[in-house]
Amino acid sequence: MSAFFQRKRTAKGFGVHSPFAFYFITKVINEKLPYNAYFDIENHLSNRNINPKEICETHYLSFRLVNYFHPKNILEIGSEKGINTLFLTASSKKTTCVGVESDPDKIAVAQKLLSHKKDQITIRNTIPSGTFDAIFFNLNYELPKNTNVTEILIERSNDRTFWMMTNINRNKATKSIWKKIKDDERARLTFDKKHLGIVILNSNYYKLNYLI
Repeated sequence: MSAFFQRKRTAKGFGVHSPFAFYFITKVINEKLPYNAYFDIENHLSNRNINPKEICETHYLSFRLVNYFHPKNILEIGSEKGINTLFLTASSKKTTCVGVESDPDKIAVAQKLLSHKKDQITIRNTIPSGTFDAIFFNLNYELPKNTNVTEILIERSNDRTFWMMTNINRNKATKSIWKKIKDDERARLTFDKKHLGIVILNSNYYKLNYLI
């Protein structure tokens, strides 16, 4: 079966035998219902002279993942202008997020955009140590050559941490990073949505890779 038809089938839950994976694919990853938070963020962007059309499905999915898993603390690597950070912190005021961005211009925009969430969000230019319940990694964020991305993420994770990686098919380097993560035994469940990937580390699950 071609990858295209495999993705079409799996996206609808066909052939997915795990109850968790079935629900996660059909009710979280592919959920289409709008949330009030989406409209609140659109209005916030408009009020800050940022075009709401910059919002994409990846941002909505980020919100749904946090809304489903309820992580207490989040690490976002490659937080850029802070739009996705708004979605990560929208479902609960108790959720904290450390955004990592190296571009000074983007940091300046993010600090203004997120100024109303100073108690929840910290923006910095280096990846912090510590353990996080969720890690969102935009692979547009450039790390030093030969950096072991998997180990950077594992060192900052616990058994219940989940990851979302974006721009996994941007170039050879990002494809290689995603393949290494998918092949790693510690990545128990992976969900490959072509342009992004989601990883579940929970060791209670059998190792499976889903194309959706």
